[in-house]
Amino acid sequence: MVKFLDLQAQYKSIQSEINQGILEVLQSGEFVGGKFLQEFEEDFSRALNTSYTLGVANGTEAIEIALRAFDFEPQSEIILPANTFFGTLEAVCNAGLKPVLVDCDETYCINPNLIASAITPNTKAIIPVHLYGRICDMPKILEIAQKYQLKVIEDCAQSFGAQMPINQINKQAGSIGDCGCFSFYPGKNLGAYGDGGAITSSDWDFLQKCQSIANHGRSKDKYNHQYIGKNSRLDSLQAKILSIKLKYIHQWNEKRKDNAQSYNKALKDISSIILPPNAPRDYNVWHLYVIRLKEHKAKALLEYLAKQKIECGIHYPINLASLQATQKLNLTICPNASMWENHILSLPMGEHLTQEDIKKVSEAIKEFFTLS
Repeated sequence: MVKFLDLQAQYKSIQSEINQGILEVLQSGEFVGGKFLQEFEEDFSRALNTSYTLGVANGTEAIEIALRAFDFEPQSEIILPANTFFGTLEAVCNAGLKPVLVDCDETYCINPNLIASAITPNTKAIIPVHLYGRICDMPKILEIAQKYQLKVIEDCAQSFGAQMPINQINKQAGSIGDCGCFSFYPGKNLGAYGDGGAITSSDWDFLQKCQSIANHGRSKDKYNHQYIGKNSRLDSLQAKILSIKLKYIHQWNEKRKDNAQSYNKALKDISSIILPPNAPRDYNVWHLYVIRLKEHKAKALLEYLAKQKIECGIHYPINLASLQATQKLNLTICPNASMWENHILSLPMGEHLTQEDIKKVSEAIKEFFTLS
């Protein structure tokens, strides 16, 4: 069996440290807030070289809280990519704002060359999603945002550790725009053992407002509520687990990068598939390794590999504009996102993979195209 992701193996590799950390939290009696959350927020800020971090309940609420903290007028337009998880769009709608879709390019991320044509006088922000672990073309996006005076809210749910040079300084995803929003869902490169998320920013006042919204709209006085807020907090157990994992995430990401290179070499001669586009090594932390089939055979290949005991997935099988939940939003049908949903396949990816695993996957894909 080649697992798509192996969280059990990851846990076993740091089991004693994790167990000790959980015991420390249990013995402290501090389960919400307190020193473990503070330590994680400080650790996370150092890891990203950003000023401030706020732990919240999950990545979707991180985006919603950030949007609410900017105080945009109701139904202001927010630009986001057509190819992303539903949670990005859901956060925009839950914040009382209007999502506007822009198509993806060959990187599967938002196409910066199409953003300007989607901007109207009602546009207030861009949400670039660093999809599959690859950082977006942030220099172009920042240039557009500055020209039109738009906020940039990075969706970093899949991209912790990805970085690129901005004004000749290497900056990590989540430290480039006005704020960064992270998910720590267990399957992410940096994942908790339950739900979790974070907001990062260099703006103290903005993050203080996010903190208030996330904690029932409270001010410093426990029973004085300034806003209609949410109950969205990262608990101490998850904070401690994430602090421990932070010590290992970069070596795990490097292993993912090595595995991606091995896939590239093993699959490069298969003419029926398109490999992920090339980019400098640091631009992509390979949350997913996604191939594109030239014909509508993604589901057939998925089923074939399953029979070979190889777990794969499709991210995402229904584009945002075609979902039942979005039919009343009058979203633009974007050609690439719409077409590629039938062509893309996510192969097993993670630090758990061995070279034998990658060889087995690659040979099975070659067999499929030989037989079909």
